[in-house]
Amino acid sequence: MPDMEVSILYVLTLVLPAAAVVIALYLGGWWRRLYVVAARLLLGALMLGGGLYKLSDNHLPGLMGPPMNHAFLTEHGLVLFAQFIGVAQLVIGALLLTGRFALLGAVLLVPMWLNIIFLTWSLGWQGTPSLTGGFLILTIGLLLHDFDRLKFLLYPPRRPEDLHTLPWLTAGSALEGTWWLGLGILLTGSLLYPISLAAMLRVMGIGATVLLGATLWSWRQQRN
Repeated sequence: MPDMEVSILYVLTLVLPAAAVVIALYLGGWWRRLYVVAARLLLGALMLGGGLYKLSDNHLPGLMGPPMNHAFLTEHGLVLFAQFIGVAQLVIGALLLTGRFALLGAVLLVPMWLNIIFLTWSLGWQGTPSLTGGFLILTIGLLLHDFDRLKFLLYPPRRPEDLHTLPWLTAGSALEGTWWLGLGILLTGSLLYPISLAAMLRVMGIGATVLLGATLWSWRQQRN
């Protein structure tokens, strides 16, 4: 592919996500909801797949990232670091896909993308920094969508004590406990590959089922 076409492709990986964010936030309504759902699903799937890919020793296919090079990681003492990144990606992906914790997942995703951008840029990888930059723009769009919830981090209220009087928006102790139980089981399962891949998948499947049940439960509560 000619250099000009490659350059145009790299530019589009940044321009198209930026256009999607601007259009969705400007038009609002149905377009904004569509963007938020699609971005959470895409970014959550990328992170979840990337985490599973690393934690399963490349046995489970991932949507992004090269295979783990164990010789390189061992030589530079980075095996534990790679496993940490895998767990972090798995947690971020699960948070985004639950909906209930999607904002927390988006916040944590920003430093993850920055880490990938500067790592691949430093290694001289072609295309990956710009593609990941597009994903970063989509993530920033999710943060802008929830700016009303984040604004107090940047602009504290004139009377901070008023925040203590605001009621917490919770789904009830039973549903909240189910969310955290599902996340805990999912995270525990992700660490079981040294025992066996089958055990890892079974326990993670249980955690995913609990999270799916909590999602449906929450959806029914909101409709009622």
